[in-house]
Amino acid sequence: MSAADRVITLAAFLKLEAPSGDVNLCDGGFLYYDAGAGAEKYSSTHATFGTIAALDSFEAAFGDLSEAGSLALTPNPSAAVSDWLTDDRRESRIRFWVGEVDADGKTVSSTELVADMLVDTLARVIGADGSQTLEIDLISRGEKLFLINEGNVASETFHKSIWAGEDGFNNCTDTPIPVAWGTTAPPAGTVGGGAGGGRSPSVPTRVSRY
Repeated sequence: MSAADRVITLAAFLKLEAPSGDVNLCDGGFLYYDAGAGAEKYSSTHATFGTIAALDSFEAAFGDLSEAGSLALTPNPSAAVSDWLTDDRRESRIRFWVGEVDADGKTVSSTELVADMLVDTLARVIGADGSQTLEIDLISRGEKLFLINEGNVASETFHKSIWAGEDGFNNCTDTPIPVAWGTTAPPAGTVGGGAGGGRSPSVPTRVSRY
């Protein structure tokens, strides 16, 4: 057995499916893998979505908690924002694998499926240096079954449309309030610190969200 035969090369890669086209990315170089519809190429860069910037560990728990995670991509600077920040990718399937690269150095036939999830939300984040990141929050496919009426759950407007005059939601405190547009800001009632009292320029600004 040669030294090369004793080397095991592992690769991590993902497949994001959407009506406008699949995005196949890996953690370096390129490889070929058959996910069920024939061998496809997975590259470290994509013409529109660029490269993988960060991948948080997936969370799983018992009881009423289900799997979740997030992914950050660095889009190609030459690509238009409208090409990678699109609402059609919400609820798109995304799978993550870790596999052993075969002796030819480019084919993966032995894999472990790490996660099989759906895209929940997408957000465009602009850093202090002008760099852009596409942040993708993921949700388990099982949990999505319980969110058919997601837009009406815990909604004051929907609640009052059924029980007119019910002001119970007006007394709710310490609940998160999603902001679809604008910049991030400290919670109400907090006092900024530091000599200038302003936000650090290194904090990214969330400007768009789906």
